[in-house]
Amino acid sequence: MSVIKSKLNTRSEEYKANAAAMSALVADLREKTIAVSGGGSPETAAKHKARGKLLPRERINALIDPGAPFLEFSALAAYGMYSGTR
Repeated sequence: MSVIKSKLNTRSEEYKANAAAMSALVADLREKTIAVSGGGSPETAAKHKARGKLLPRERINALIDPGAPFLEFSALAAYGMYSGTR
């Protein structure tokens, strides 16, 4: 098998700037994903729980076997569409 040679210079300033920008985007995505996994604001989640309802991810966890692989799509769907959210 032939080896694919890269001309990417990981020591260049351009590479370092791109890597830093991507790291910032990944950190922002992780932060937002963690925020939505809580079921909305703490007040909203508390109201939902007070009605005796499970949050969406709690329902999923009750349905799937422990340790079973699960891939969530569109975790940020409608994120920031309603007032009071960002």
